[in-house]
Formats: sequence, structure tokens, C-alpha cells
Amino acid sequence: MAAGPLSSLPLFQLEPAALSALFGGLAAIERKGAFQLMLSRPLVLAPLLGWALGDARSGLMLGVPLELLFLGGVNLGGSIPENETLLAGALTAALVPAGLIDGRGVDPALAGLGLALLYPLAVAGRRLERAAELRNGALLETVLARVRRGDADAVELNLRGLWLPFASAAAICAACALASPLLAALRGACGPRVVVGLEGAWHAAWALAVACAIRAIRDPRAPALAAASGIVALGAAALIGSFR
Repeated sequence: MAAGPLSSLPLFQLEPAALSALFGGLAAIERKGAFQLMLSRPLVLAPLLGWALGDARSGLMLGVPLELLFLGGVNLGGSIPENETLLAGALTAALVPAGLIDGRGVDPALAGLGLALLYPLAVAGRRLERAAELRNGALLETVLARVRRGDADAVELNLRGLWLPFASAAAICAACALASPLLAALRGACGPRVVVGLEGAWHAAWALAVACAIRAIRDPRAPALAAASGIVALGAAALIGSFR
């Protein structure tokens, strides 16, 4: 009897989990704590992580709509947007290995299933980021107080501020990679009607992403263009689905 997708989880998933943790943790640091070269954007992170996991094409497929969806999110003062970096890393870590296990790659049905299950991580990531900022603010006060007392070594404490975003993102991405066999099993268990519904949900996510990107342009015509693009995309998805 052939082994199921869950039978070899401990050994088979160690490497993807380690790679996902490394890429996800470094991206979390790059997002706000260091460099800020836009390497943590979904359009960059998802293909890079997908390449590391063995399927850069699927990573790009996931990264483009996520990039468009969160294109207008910016950090302004105390405003913290949803964490697109965590979502991109976790989604890629979960779906690319699942697609390889399933044998079909990351198809629209698997992408729609993964996005529906993991999107809350974008909101959870915002809360984690807020917690990290509060902790780093307290750490900064400690550093300044020690520097005033003449302790030059206190500056090294600032590096501790990078640990919380790295550890939290790395743990979440690794957990998603370890859960990929379960996603592969769920995708394989989907009947034709469920598959069509998940594909429609993924096309709807694309439509929403394009609409959000157009709206982020800040053009007076943006609402009309966003509505038109959404209608066209949904119409095209419905037309394609009618031929299946």
C-alpha cells in the first residue's frame, strides 16, 4: 500500500520547515528592523521562498496577488497595516510543499483553500508587530538610561529588538510548512464542486487584489476603475468556469 501524505511528516518536512523559518524570520527583520530594501514584500519574498522550497513559479503565483492586495498598506505614525510579509511567508511555506506532495503544484483550488485558512495571519501579524514595537520602546528606554550612566555596552541591547519579530515569524512559517501535508490531504479530498468553488474564490481574490491596487493609486478615477476591474475579473472567472 502506498504511503499517505502524512506518513513521512517528521523527516520529509524538516528541510522545508527550516528554510521557511529562515526566510520568514529574516523577512520579518528586513520589513522594519534592518535594511528595508523591500525584500520582504510578497512580490519578492514569495518567489524567493518558493524557489528555495522547489517551486519558484508557484511562489510567484502567490506573491503577485498578495502584493496587489496590500499595495496601499503603509506604516504612518501609530498606524500599523496588516502584515503582508507574514502572510506571504506562511502561505508560501504551506502551499508550495503541499503542491509538491499533491503532485499538481499550487493550482487555483489549493491557493484559494490556503488563502481562506491562513489570511487571519495578516491580522495576527499586525498584533505581533505592535507587541514588538512596545517591547522595543521599553528596551530603548533601558538602553538610554544605561548610556546616560556611562555604560557603552548598553548599545548592544538594541540588537535584542530584532529577536522577537524573527522568532515569531520563523515559528509561524515553520509551523505552516509542517502543516503542508495536511493541506495536500485536504486538497486531494475536495470533490469537483468544492474545487470549482475554491477556484472561484481564488479568482475573486485576484479581482479584489487588482481593485485594491488601483485604489491605492490615489487617482480620482480609482474607485470607478477598481469597480470596473473587479467586475471584469469576476465575469471572466465565471465565463471560464462555465466551460469546465
